[in-house]
Amino acid sequence: MRHVNKLHLTRYRQTTLLTIILLIASLMLGGSRIDPHAYGQPASEYPTKLRIAGDNRFPPFEYESNGTYQGFDVDMMNALSIETGITFELYPMPWSEALKALESGRVDAIQGMKYSKERADKYDFSEPYFTSTQSIFVLKDNYSVFSLDDLQHRAISMQEGDITGEVLRKVPNARMIAAENQEEAIRLLIDRKVDAFVGNQITGQYVLQTTGQHELVKLVGDPISPTDYGMAVLKGNERLLEPLNEAIRTLKKNGTYRKIERKWLGEYIYPSASRLRGVLTAVLAGLVLITAALLLIVWWNIALKRELRRRIDDYKRTMDELARKDRLQSIGQMVAGIAHEIRNPITSILSYSQLLPIKYDNPQYREFFAKHVTDEVMRLNRIVTDLLDFARDKPPEKSVFPLHGLVESVVLFFQPIMEKKGIEVRTDVPEAYRIEADFQQMKQVLINLLKNAIEAMDTGGRVTIEAALKQRYVRLGIKDTGSGIDPEDQSQIFNPFFTRKAGGAGLGLSICYRLVTENGGSIHLFSEKGAGTTAVVSLPRPKGEMDDA
Repeated sequence: MRHVNKLHLTRYRQTTLLTIILLIASLMLGGSRIDPHAYGQPASEYPTKLRIAGDNRFPPFEYESNGTYQGFDVDMMNALSIETGITFELYPMPWSEALKALESGRVDAIQGMKYSKERADKYDFSEPYFTSTQSIFVLKDNYSVFSLDDLQHRAISMQEGDITGEVLRKVPNARMIAAENQEEAIRLLIDRKVDAFVGNQITGQYVLQTTGQHELVKLVGDPISPTDYGMAVLKGNERLLEPLNEAIRTLKKNGTYRKIERKWLGEYIYPSASRLRGVLTAVLAGLVLITAALLLIVWWNIALKRELRRRIDDYKRTMDELARKDRLQSIGQMVAGIAHEIRNPITSILSYSQLLPIKYDNPQYREFFAKHVTDEVMRLNRIVTDLLDFARDKPPEKSVFPLHGLVESVVLFFQPIMEKKGIEVRTDVPEAYRIEADFQQMKQVLINLLKNAIEAMDTGGRVTIEAALKQRYVRLGIKDTGSGIDPEDQSQIFNPFFTRKAGGAGLGLSICYRLVTENGGSIHLFSEKGAGTTAVVSLPRPKGEMDDA
């Protein structure tokens, strides 16, 4: 074996504190379907540790970079280890060696393998968690190869042991040249030593783009045999897959799989059959729900005409029940958001800590560990601080004060940051404008809004802060020239825990909304993607200073 990466482990290798944190996070998320054996207590018939082999050069699925084993499959194993409580030992190696290691019993499973009937005679497969597609790659000046049939009597490079061999064996007189990995097979094509390369479409495109050679190569023909992709064990060891299959279903249901998929693979170019079935099922379910809703409305109207008073009482009871369910649902979403935000830094800290004994002698890793663990702890502290601010039920202590002084103090606070980023700030707040509100709460609102405006601009840009009178309110606008907000996100920006910002907890605007409304004002955001955002805060003027302006 080459070297071992240990993933999230059983309770026997966890400190008591980390076990308690994981259990609390699990309870907040609704628990795991594999309970009670999750988090370090696998059932006696299941192993407590699995040796998992994987390709060491198969990006973006699994590959080694700067001494770290990473990729889509590695993150999946990470998540499955957390979900099942089983220790995973990862062994990255060339693909052909991984197959030999599995067949010789040196490992228990391979973390990612494409299914085929031929392979099914030797291996048992887990439930699929991806659809893998092969493709034909040729040089851009090649106008003689357009499909598999055109590969007859030609030299084709492929990865040794790859499923591509099953496909190419059906092409008459095709001359297959095996390389240790797909990158080397692509290099044979670039060096014109073969006529085509056949391999994984995503990996091929990834290698070409990262090496700057994508302009030299093109894809031809239709995608070849989109097929299920999942974990594999030797035939007869399907018992090992039972807890993993349950965990895969759980990860797909709770959204963890979708996050890992989007992180490494983005959106599919060619939807899988299962995905298409899912879309059709969703469409049919939507039609059924719409039809049912329409019928319910018709029935509801007829019932109202027949028994108006009784139905009004029923309606009130129904609305009370719906309101109660809505409150429970909101609490559930908030708890899920808290658990998600806490789990992310905890997972990072746990991963770095597990690698520390292995890489302790590596000074670069110690420096990396010190920096990133500190960053993740500070991130946890920020989340807790935001949660306390959000949960604090303190009535406003209102007073009358000039808005100009408040704005100037907040701008002065951010002046060093804006100068460093080359951001210009313009203010136009007349000194005569006064508001009646809690000074400290309004200061917190302005700090959050100006901080968001600054973070929306990378380098350069302008922030404009203007105030105007609007009847009994002072309307304050904070406008930036940043990247703006996606239209589909604008309806959710004030929801707790909604954020597109890396490392953000999604509580800043929720706190702003609560503080402004508690002080008798209102807040709105107007944004255009690529053209910036304007936050408009309307705050009450002191009584006796009302103006129709």
